[in-house]
Amino acid sequence: MAVITRISAQQKNDERFNVFIQKGKKEEFAFSVDADVLIKFQLQKGMEIDEDEWQEIIEEDEYRKAFNKALHFLSYRMRTVHEIAAYLEKKEVTESTIKRVIDKLSEYDFVNDKTFADSFVKTRMNTSFKGPGAIRQELKKKGIGEGDTEEALDQFTYEEQLEASVKFIQKQFRSNAKRSEKEQKQKIAQQLQQKGFNWEVIEMAFQEAKISQTPEEEKEALLVHARKAHQKYKKYSGFEYESRMKRFLYSKGFDSSVISEVLNGDELNDL
Repeated sequence: MAVITRISAQQKNDERFNVFIQKGKKEEFAFSVDADVLIKFQLQKGMEIDEDEWQEIIEEDEYRKAFNKALHFLSYRMRTVHEIAAYLEKKEVTESTIKRVIDKLSEYDFVNDKTFADSFVKTRMNTSFKGPGAIRQELKKKGIGEGDTEEALDQFTYEEQLEASVKFIQKQFRSNAKRSEKEQKQKIAQQLQQKGFNWEVIEMAFQEAKISQTPEEEKEALLVHARKAHQKYKKYSGFEYESRMKRFLYSKGFDSSVISEVLNGDELNDL
């Protein structure tokens, strides 16, 4: 049994109090608590506390500190249950205290994975070109359950996915780019897949985007690659030169008829 001899506010934080007890003939520091804990346990000079009460006071104060840390963490943006738990774990908060903090935050609706998922999907839809697949992976990393994830993704309709994909295609495609139309489309399609759009959406988006290069633009793009390839393969002649040039240019997505036109013309003769 210990007897409280003195309670004093901390100099740097008047919301926390240092509690001192009698130890033999000397007074010594016992623990510190915040104002809420002080009031809850009605701590005062002359009060006797046993070991169980002491432990209960310490645990309550640890909970209060953890709760305040969580509130500070939440002040910057919305968080998931997983993010808060991971944050408190790094702060060496015990598992039981973390659970208690999250339960209280959930009770106040300060943390709600369903609300988070809904808001996250809306934000991604409005501020990025990410598709459902990529968003799904992001939510998984944040600890959102499959049910909340799929329910939130329901708002990203096929029509909205199609609209986003068309905008991305039109933004990325350049008719005067030094690439074949086919190569450009392949690259853009790959980017859309990486962003989480499925192939059905991508195919339809290309149909609606109505992008293409004119024959002149296609030929100009081919000439850029043909000139580079010519420098590499000009040491060959006849069939060997022609076959190497054709393989290279065909791999870049150019049509065989345009390739033959350039190789049979005189654009490369002066190089």
